[in-house]
Amino acid sequence: MKQDLETYYADLRRNAVRQLEARRKACEAMDPGFAALQAKRGRVFSLPAQGAKLTLSTIRLEEEALLKRHDLPKDYLQPVYACSLCKDTGYVGDPVKKKCACRLKLEQREMVENARINERETFESFRESIYPDDASRQSALKIMAYCQRYADTLPTPNIRQLYLYGEAGRGKSFMGNAIAARAIEHGVESLRLTAYRMNEEVMRGFSTNVSPLPRFTQVPLLVLDDLGTEAMIPNVTAETLFAIADQRNMSRLATVYISNLNAAELAEHYGERTASRILDAAITRSIVFDGASLRTKKEERR
Repeated sequence: MKQDLETYYADLRRNAVRQLEARRKACEAMDPGFAALQAKRGRVFSLPAQGAKLTLSTIRLEEEALLKRHDLPKDYLQPVYACSLCKDTGYVGDPVKKKCACRLKLEQREMVENARINERETFESFRESIYPDDASRQSALKIMAYCQRYADTLPTPNIRQLYLYGEAGRGKSFMGNAIAARAIEHGVESLRLTAYRMNEEVMRGFSTNVSPLPRFTQVPLLVLDDLGTEAMIPNVTAETLFAIADQRNMSRLATVYISNLNAAELAEHYGERTASRILDAAITRSIVFDGASLRTKKEERR
């Protein structure tokens, strides 16, 4: 990502230089006085420092006078940057450099794309009115409040793992996505994928000899959705999930697991060893999503 952004900013600066040169050539074609000042500017660097500074100041005043004569802005022959704060370097501050707001925005956008985030499913877009009864609404509000606190303390929440479970259509995936979206807002790199996609990427890794496991086990926040709905590939699915859960536990990284399976069903599906890593009471908060199906409610409104 860093190399891509450096190339992006270098391209911006080159474009600013090209545009400036085009404006300068147009001015020189319009009035030879501009060319004379430019030639004079080129000889400045052979002067002593103090003399060069005074000469450049004089040239600048003469250039502004010429621009005014031709009804052009006084900064017409200055570079025009996409970001005036950092002058298309991506950094501000001197001598201590820090990332410019434009760079932070680009990094956030890239993280959203890499994390496979649905930008419509966030805490801000949550609507309690979609719940069909008061009990469901109150339960959802409590869950959302807890998940917001969890997301706001990433990458080091007190309880590192969440296990969100319950029947289909109760809002589990929405909440997982919202956690990842909030994490990225705070600059925490995240990855959200389904168990089906996990299987798919692992199998692709066998054919390319490039394992996706380091990405799954090293990202600061992993949201693994739809556990239990993927095909159980012998010697692959359960083993991969165990490796992810075990490594992330040892690395003390934040993980959100989402499934329709309760604790007993999870152990039966993936085995006790894997379930124990996911549901370790010392580091995991299990949250059940119950109440009426939101999908049914949506269908009734159609």
